[in-house]
Amino acid sequence: MEYTAIADHRKRIESLAETLRASTGPVRLSKRTSNLFRPRQVADRVLLDGTTLGHVIAIDPVARTAEVEGMTTYADLVDATLPHGLAPAVVPELKSITVGGATTGLGIESSSFRYGLVHETIKEFDILLADGRVLRCSPTERAELFFGLPNSYGSLGYATRLTVGLIPVSPFMHLRHERFVDPRRFFVAIAEECANPTCDYLDGVFFGAGDYVLTRATMVAHLPAGTAASDYTWMQQYWRSLRVRTDDHLTTKGYLWRWDTDWFWCSRNVGAHLAPVRLLAGPRLLSSVTYQKIMRAGQRYPLKVLDHFRPRTESVIQDVDIPLAAAASFLAQLHIEVGITPVWVCPFRATTHRYPLYRLRTDAPYVNFGFWDTVRSRRPDGHYNAVVERLVAQHGGKKSLYSRSTFDEQAFWAMYDRRAYDALKREYDPTGRFPGLYEKTVGLG
Repeated sequence: MEYTAIADHRKRIESLAETLRASTGPVRLSKRTSNLFRPRQVADRVLLDGTTLGHVIAIDPVARTAEVEGMTTYADLVDATLPHGLAPAVVPELKSITVGGATTGLGIESSSFRYGLVHETIKEFDILLADGRVLRCSPTERAELFFGLPNSYGSLGYATRLTVGLIPVSPFMHLRHERFVDPRRFFVAIAEECANPTCDYLDGVFFGAGDYVLTRATMVAHLPAGTAASDYTWMQQYWRSLRVRTDDHLTTKGYLWRWDTDWFWCSRNVGAHLAPVRLLAGPRLLSSVTYQKIMRAGQRYPLKVLDHFRPRTESVIQDVDIPLAAAASFLAQLHIEVGITPVWVCPFRATTHRYPLYRLRTDAPYVNFGFWDTVRSRRPDGHYNAVVERLVAQHGGKKSLYSRSTFDEQAFWAMYDRRAYDALKREYDPTGRFPGLYEKTVGLG
């Protein structure tokens, strides 16, 4: 965690703005971490150094807000807010996710059934445009850009300063894990919690046919006598605990980062679920940042010689949002046609329909399904990702764009509001220095 003075922040922004004003042509932002999982083309672009924008500016405990730079990670933000007994209303599940990234993309976590997606908890932000201007945006100031930024993925501009809504938190969490065999009962339980919450945080996991776990987490001031908080930062694996415990206690910080140690369960893909590997790695290396580095090294320096000896696979790394009423049907079809397990299940409510690039219904909950793995395939590359897109459309949902997409332009713009996007693009990036939304998220931009 590193605080910065507002004057220093403004100097850094002016430096970036001057780079834009003194240059022409396409623009790209450099950053230390990235949670994008789709192929990208290295193009000749003006490079903006976003790595300087990773500071917390101020915490206001009375207003319950945090003012941060766009590349501030949630790990740093949580470290700054917890001493005040506060946390962001929605804390995305990985420490490496940045506030700006979760706002211009889509961020979610187990408090979203109360507070919505990350961008719905942002009070205002400053955005750096391609011509070097920095504009302040809020629901009452340049509202069209404020509501248009989420799901734009840097195709309109870069959020340089954001005001994040905070909530009071207790030092500890009490977790109750309930197992289900019947999917109907599982989703009914989710619907009941969304309608009349009995907990503060809610999520679940689908482990396979007849194997569902729903976790209700409630803030508590003290641990029960004789109870110690569980530690899932090293040898113990949180995701494995869900089917062997009915009750658990964590520190609030431990709860917020419960998924980070094993990148949910994706540590299996690099052998980090094995006890000897965990013992050698230690808590510092068991994190989403490490797994990102390994994954990107594999993309950059692939071991092509091994391709002749191992089965061909397709990477299916997706988060999709499905209306709760259609969730059981979607999950059943996903299991039949794709077959990835486990699947993360995170209910949420959209608090407003005013975000044109990711417009959702507000009269009923949604369920976010997250599934991240490879599928053995004899099909053409992209087949299973296209299956996901078809199932999402059939069930009235939407797909996050941080990962691979196979849409043609017509199908893409049937799901995301082209008229609203084109109007924003004409107004705020008329020369097209940033790649367009379709180019960036489906092409190689």
